[in-house]
Amino acid sequence: MRYLFASLSSYGFLLPAIALARELASRGHAVAFVTDPSMGHALRQAGIERIPRVPEDGPSFRIELAGHPLETVRQVKYLEHAVEAFAPDVLVGHELALGPLVAGERHGLPTAVLGLAAFIWPSDARTVREVPSYYNWVVERHEGFMDSYRLTRETFHLPPRNFEGHQANPFVGDLFLLRSIPGLEGQVEALPPQVHLVGDVSAGSTNAEPELLAWLAEARAAGAPVLYAQPGRFFEKQGFWEPLAGALAGQPVRVAASVGRMDRKTSSIPGNFFVRDHVPQEVVLPHAAAVLCTSTTTAVLGALRHGLPLLLVPGGGGGEQTDLAIRCKRAGVAYNMKPAEVTPETLGARIAELLAPDTAVRRSALRMKQAFAAAGGAPRAADLLERLGRERAPILRDDPAATAVV
Repeated sequence: MRYLFASLSSYGFLLPAIALARELASRGHAVAFVTDPSMGHALRQAGIERIPRVPEDGPSFRIELAGHPLETVRQVKYLEHAVEAFAPDVLVGHELALGPLVAGERHGLPTAVLGLAAFIWPSDARTVREVPSYYNWVVERHEGFMDSYRLTRETFHLPPRNFEGHQANPFVGDLFLLRSIPGLEGQVEALPPQVHLVGDVSAGSTNAEPELLAWLAEARAAGAPVLYAQPGRFFEKQGFWEPLAGALAGQPVRVAASVGRMDRKTSSIPGNFFVRDHVPQEVVLPHAAAVLCTSTTTAVLGALRHGLPLLLVPGGGGGEQTDLAIRCKRAGVAYNMKPAEVTPETLGARIAELLAPDTAVRRSALRMKQAFAAAGGAPRAADLLERLGRERAPILRDDPAATAVV
């Protein structure tokens, strides 16, 4: 069969899709991608075809424009050229890319969605009573994307459809691959029936510059715990970089910080820090004691895959950070802080708790590691995609099987 992937212009979206595409290719299927030209280098390294946009190649699937109706229209037009050129049997999109859903409907193609580590749309699984203000925000986010989706469908003269109730959510497609497990997501039975929990689908880089390897060797020799930090974007809110540097400068701990997604340049770098735009987490995490991040899917799944406790400071925006931070706290694998709460003193105290050798949060993270290892990952996701290609109809979840791995 032939699978056409559509990825947003972010490595956090692209690399899991590459992992899944490679799994399908290893089974004899043909795979190709549509995405922004900035992602072309990673696809070439993976030996996977990127179909260019025509008549002139250019921006598309821009992460910062996710959900915008004009960007969605551009995605649809790009995909329609690729459908003609590649003749796929299945489209595989992403949770925040609406174009594949519309293109799949227009061309009668079964469409799968590769999700994040939290289901970000409204459902009965939400912590409505615990965090009602959060649930209201989830509903507003969903309504904003629905407005864009309806407008795009109207632009292409598709007939009106009724999407009342979370079980009729169009954003799950015919198959939704949630990169989580029941013990993290919770209340799986309340999710739309097309949602399947497949665990982690990862393809992180293990290439490391010699300086990083030497830095890690020095940390091991010194017996110093390593903290992996990924500051990320905070938009108008205060970030945690300056408090982190103030709290841990000169302390008996080593910090590997991946800062390429920060809103502003780093200030002076303490001597016990290793800082780069991109520090590959797959190189650092086997040697790390804990993870500090903004609660993005990539960083959280990396930590849980290695059984590491988390300190989460959600940065906001329209993505999954708040959703995932709530789930991690509920599962007992993370401490959470609001950006406004972060000072050198408060952050330093939380990091001391995080690095403690035998705590409930560390034990919970180790149990989560075992559960993710048993969830199936890319092979299970590929099994479901093969089934979608054969049956060409929605793939509905068997709830007892979905709750087997906790």
